[in-house]
Amino acid sequence: MNLRYNTDRAIVRCDQCPGQPILPTHVEDTDTRRCVRCQGEHRWLSQPHPEDHLCRVCRRECPGCRALTPNGELCRGCKGRCRTCAGPLPERPEYASGISHVEPARRKDHRSRWTQTFFPRSWDWDQCPACQNAARAAEPLRAVLAALPPKLVFACGGGVPPTVVNAIYDELQRHTPAQLAARIERRWWRSWCSRPLTRKAAGHTEGYRPDDVALWLLTPTRCSGRCEDGWHLADRPDRDDEPCTVCRGGRLLVPHRETDDDLAEVKESATAADRTPGEAVAYRPPMAECTGNNGACGLPVRPPHTQCPTCLNWPWCACRRRRYNPEKSACSSCAPQ
Repeated sequence: MNLRYNTDRAIVRCDQCPGQPILPTHVEDTDTRRCVRCQGEHRWLSQPHPEDHLCRVCRRECPGCRALTPNGELCRGCKGRCRTCAGPLPERPEYASGISHVEPARRKDHRSRWTQTFFPRSWDWDQCPACQNAARAAEPLRAVLAALPPKLVFACGGGVPPTVVNAIYDELQRHTPAQLAARIERRWWRSWCSRPLTRKAAGHTEGYRPDDVALWLLTPTRCSGRCEDGWHLADRPDRDDEPCTVCRGGRLLVPHRETDDDLAEVKESATAADRTPGEAVAYRPPMAECTGNNGACGLPVRPPHTQCPTCLNWPWCACRRRRYNPEKSACSSCAPQ
């Protein structure tokens, strides 16, 4: 059957629903048992079929551009609103009108065999001019808000929570917008970019929401040395960052879960075979850290020693592989058993 485009359309009906309703598609080979929009391999519809014949993922997509939305309505771009601040977008020319061609004879790179084509920049057309220049804006609040990842802002419902705005105002009294933007970028790409933004509370594990993650990206480091995640940032490009001597380069900033006394006694008496896979991965045996280099070394040491062989300046063994205790004749590998 040959159909004329925009003239004849195939009418697809669902033969499994009462009344055989017409599906919103014109593809004849549509499998009515799957999602009518994506036809995914594992997108089987529940029985009886929902009224829109869509799966859970497609039900949250924008009908215009298939972008993910909180409720499945038109996204801000299709509504003509800025995706960052939801303000009105200015009228923009057609994309095709911005494409320009340079003839081979007029090319400045002396490659006169092909025509050079320039395409307009369109990746920020869904932002208003104020949000496009937010990173260079004179307003400090807008400059910090521009550093928040779009994935996190979308998870917060498309807007920034008031608690995060109040935290930004509080931190701007002690830091510049560039420092706060660097803090957000560092913590996001080091940790939260690959972690779930929502977790339900289960047992002794606390839950959190995307607004909590946004707040954690801004809160100052829990260290009395006023460092940035264990480091004092250099004030000049020709200098290196220095580890904080209070938290030993961030080694003492690892959060520990608070448990009651009974649970602590059970954990101490439990053997390695009694631990769950999650407890086995998170388990760290108690060990002392080296106190050399003004507390910035932090290498594990065995009692009764309080510093590592390098900080104690132990001599090198004849094998030149490791240092040895001067009270012994050689290292543990070369010493006779």
